[in-house]
Amino acid sequence: MRRSLLWLVMAFVLGFARLTHAADAPQALQIVTADLPPFAIEGNPNRPGLHVEIVEQVLQRAGQPVKAAFYPWVRAIAITKHTPRTAILPLTRTPEREPHYKWLMKLDTQHFVFINRSEDAPITTLEQARKLQIVILRGSPNLAQLLNRQFAETQIIQVARVEEMLRAVERGLADALYGGDVINMAKIRSSGRNPANFRIGMRVESADMWLAGGKGFDEAEQLAWQQAYDSMAKDGTLARLYRVYQVPMP
Repeated sequence: MRRSLLWLVMAFVLGFARLTHAADAPQALQIVTADLPPFAIEGNPNRPGLHVEIVEQVLQRAGQPVKAAFYPWVRAIAITKHTPRTAILPLTRTPEREPHYKWLMKLDTQHFVFINRSEDAPITTLEQARKLQIVILRGSPNLAQLLNRQFAETQIIQVARVEEMLRAVERGLADALYGGDVINMAKIRSSGRNPANFRIGMRVESADMWLAGGKGFDEAEQLAWQQAYDSMAKDGTLARLYRVYQVPMP
């Protein structure tokens, strides 16, 4: 009886020690993103996207080599919110998101526009757009941007991927999409579509895109990453990557 009790006590102590060690072990760093060309390109390991390459090289120089993992955008956001030491790219910085993330490194600026079929009239005013069915990327700031401009939620379709936005416009399920001009036009080209079949309308808003993190990042780490980014700008690596992806430098 005493021997059995002793074994139970020892098993409890060892189990508790393992749990304590696991709790004390540093959480592995991870970077998540979605298929948002040309900044993040799923299924192309040789050219995974401008922002993916920038961040992976920053981390390599900072001694923290990590490869970005691709998910649907809403899932990538959820992982970032609920998993310590997870950062997401490229996340648009908005007042609504400001307190919920640590803004680790600015990457670019994007412009939000309406894009419709070239056979239809160009969208040049908000009054005109409010009469249309609009498709947006779920989890993006686009819903709030439209609602803040008196669009009705019933006229807005939310989908999981940029590809689904384009299909909705092509098939007449939506009159236009609303989102980043560079991302959507890059997806049109990379998917084999003819850009001449689409028309870019009015610019509604602009915002910065960041590498943003959830919990578990400190100032020293952020400083090291920024220094690595600055070294890439200084030695020409940054300019070379922008040329490769044919994106203007910010």
